[in-house]
Amino acid sequence: MEKNTDLVLRACHSKASRRYCRCPKSIPETGRRRGRLARVLIVDDELIFRKGLGKMVSDLGREWEVVGEARDGFEALDMLEQLRPQVLLTDIHMPRMDGIQLQQVARERFPDLLTVVVSGYDEFAYAQQSMRQGARDYLTKPIEREELARVMDGLRRELEERRLRPATTGEDPERTSAVRQQAARQLTEALLKGTLTSDESLLLEEMGIVLPHPLFICLVVKLDKHSVTEERYRRGDPSLFQLYIRQLVQEMLDRHAAGLAFVPSDTEVVALLNLEEDGQAAAYARSFGDMIRRQVSSLSNLTVTIGVSAAARGLAGIPRAYEEAEIALLHRLIAGGDRVLEYEMVGGTAAPLVPDTRRWSWDGLERLIRERDADGLGSMLERRIAELCSGAPSPEAIHQQICKLLLQCYELAGEMGVAEDWLESRDIGRVMFEVCALTSREELTEQCGLLLERLISCLAASPARRDADPVALAERYMEARYREPLTLKEVADEVFLNPAYFSNLFKQRTGVTFVERLTQLRVEEAKKRLAYTADKISAIAEETGFAHVRHFNRVFKSRTGLSPKEYREAARGSLQPKD
Repeated sequence: MEKNTDLVLRACHSKASRRYCRCPKSIPETGRRRGRLARVLIVDDELIFRKGLGKMVSDLGREWEVVGEARDGFEALDMLEQLRPQVLLTDIHMPRMDGIQLQQVARERFPDLLTVVVSGYDEFAYAQQSMRQGARDYLTKPIEREELARVMDGLRRELEERRLRPATTGEDPERTSAVRQQAARQLTEALLKGTLTSDESLLLEEMGIVLPHPLFICLVVKLDKHSVTEERYRRGDPSLFQLYIRQLVQEMLDRHAAGLAFVPSDTEVVALLNLEEDGQAAAYARSFGDMIRRQVSSLSNLTVTIGVSAAARGLAGIPRAYEEAEIALLHRLIAGGDRVLEYEMVGGTAAPLVPDTRRWSWDGLERLIRERDADGLGSMLERRIAELCSGAPSPEAIHQQICKLLLQCYELAGEMGVAEDWLESRDIGRVMFEVCALTSREELTEQCGLLLERLISCLAASPARRDADPVALAERYMEARYREPLTLKEVADEVFLNPAYFSNLFKQRTGVTFVERLTQLRVEEAKKRLAYTADKISAIAEETGFAHVRHFNRVFKSRTGLSPKEYREAARGSLQPKD
């Protein structure tokens, strides 16, 4: 917890703080001017330095107002958004986001911000890097008041010149900058959609965006969310991560290739490489993508996955290249993150889904939902999705199975009367679309987990659970748990009915007894397993709820007219099975 402000300010003059600032008895006259001129934000991970520097700035004159103090770059970005200071004084070495990274993002979002960096004597190389990012000056620790006054006086003159400029030119710099940014967004969106007009092409050149070469390759860069600590991601605006990555990618483009980088959404950065037709375009794009990946990792301890398209010819080919890069990125579900995925390597066509009703069954999850076992649900869901992503033949196969799970949950929610509350009045189709847009198995697991946990909460809070059709509830319960040694009493208790009354009601409504229906479910599952798997008959008997294989053989033959072995052979074409 931070100490009392007055005590900390007094500590600025103590022995412990003299390594940060040296305070002369008088304040230079350059700092004493009338009128409040500018708001100042101070960023440093050490409290005593923030307080001491803030006091020194305030003592320079009434024109300086210290409006906030931040402990690191992420906290500073929030304050920049809220407080809109004109001046930023930031240390270089800080946890989570350092001063250089802060400058890179702030320069994109707050182009008129005046930045001064603070560094130790042994950090001059970092100060130089900050100057390249647009810093107006730098101060070394321990800070001399005279040096601080010199730097701040230079900022004061620049701010005064800015104030006079709109009056003489009739232009508002902030408005002009905003208009240019909006125009750039519209033009890049038109490039991706293939709707760029000839006039807009000329406007691209007027804005300094020159694309002289015939080939285009699209790279879509997505942050691997699991590489960000939960607390770090929660405290920061997710869009700031994309702005930081875009700034880094654009600087690499400026140094190594023609092209541009932009942020079409809060979840991805697009880099458009413009290359000569020399036969090396694909190899260069792959190398460039890997360079982006390694650079992001080394500078920020974040990881990204990059989808790379095939080469396209001319501006008209850009939309197809963008679509190919997105398709390549989908394979992050299978291959994992922190890598470059090329469209030509992963293949553009979806592999057919090979059904395996045993492996991809979601019945166990439904049982845990009905039992409102949130802990068991989370661990099982994580395990099932990991198995699905590792073994599926294509991203489309994964999405098909996830949609099956969500539709199953939607049916259950509708049966219980909580569908609207569960989806918060959204359409199930929209929910499935949003979930299937995810390309990371960690994010897919997280989002499905949140949906299923919310369903459990809705079921637990709904008074309609007791009022729902008890026979329909019982059948759903039996379908989810037929592999277990179910009893009539257990199912009757689940639907809150007396066992004798439930038995009569079930027979009346379905035309079969509880035991007959349970046997039917088990035999139907056994038939699928016999037809589509090579599992041993004894294993199938055990895993479909029969006490032992002899009982299974007897019941199966009485139901189908064939032994399990005969049925398997018939299903494979040597015999015609009897029903």
